Amino acid sequence: MASGSATEITKTQSEGDFQAPQRHKKKLTKNTLRDWRFCAICLAYPVIQFVLVWSFVNIGGVLLAFKRYYAWGDWEWCGFFQFAKVIDDLLHSTVNQTGVSWLNSTRVELLNSFGYGFVTIFISLPLSLLFSYFLSKKMPLSNVFRVIFFLPNVIPIVALTLAFKLPFDSTYGYMYKVFTAFGLSGGIFESWPSSQIWIYIYCIWAGLGYYILLLSGAIGRIPKEIYESAEIDGAGYATEFIKITVPLVWPTIITLVVLGMTNVLTLYLQPYLMTNGEASTYTIAMSIFVSTSSYNPVQYCEAAAKGLLFTIVWAPIVMLVRNLMSRCFRDVDY
Repeated sequence: MASGSATEITKTQSEGDFQAPQRHKKKLTKNTLRDWRFCAICLAYPVIQFVLVWSFVNIGGVLLAFKRYYAWGDWEWCGFFQFAKVIDDLLHSTVNQTGVSWLNSTRVELLNSFGYGFVTIFISLPLSLLFSYFLSKKMPLSNVFRVIFFLPNVIPIVALTLAFKLPFDSTYGYMYKVFTAFGLSGGIFESWPSSQIWIYIYCIWAGLGYYILLLSGAIGRIPKEIYESAEIDGAGYATEFIKITVPLVWPTIITLVVLGMTNVLTLYLQPYLMTNGEASTYTIAMSIFVSTSSYNPVQYCEAAAKGLLFTIVWAPIVMLVRNLMSRCFRDVDY
């Protein structure tokens, strides 16, 4: 029976009766045009944003790093001259305001900047993770504590830094009087490293609410059945935290670590508002900001070279850390 069928098919094909199915091109209907128009409108803003903000601004900044302006307005291409100047300042600059012989001004900028990354990743993030875990256990007044933690993120940063700094003011600050009563220096923002340490403390205090909000959301998505099963098996809070909570919110932790590492090159507003750049609290970003706010084209080129140089060095490190952290735990869908 099978051989007969095959013979018939072969015969039919030889007679030209068998024809392959033809593919018809879809015509553009009104609904299709409407969908394409909607996609074009949605993509218009990000495309324009990319062209205007990234292409013009960043490409212009990159080109500026290879130029040298003169006081009378002329400029020339100078190759890697500005990059060499930044590296020379880091290694051989004699400008020193800290009282520590090996810490020149450029090294202080690096030290202060990397300190923000360290504080964010190794202090703020672990504390936020612990607080978020215990708040998820429906502690009494847990929602009130969430509001208290998040409140500094609602207040404008200018008002928040002023509220943090005023108690230590030498004229009418109550904390200044307390410090001096115990024989301590009340002018904590007047000298390095105390000024920088207290700015770190401010960043920890002000940043906890943001991290707790994100981590609480991630922990809240974990199915309750997992914790109930762990409790039946006799797991305590420490075991739950280390073996369940941390692995399941690991993608959120990676994101916050990456954000903390980017603070090294982007944070400047907090120390600038606290000390106006005095008491050796400069960061890499603040140095670039001050150079560009002077409206002096001569300083623009060095600022552009500094930003580009540190970005080229730091960006691969951030991506490497992210890649290594992604290998610690497998992604889990729940």
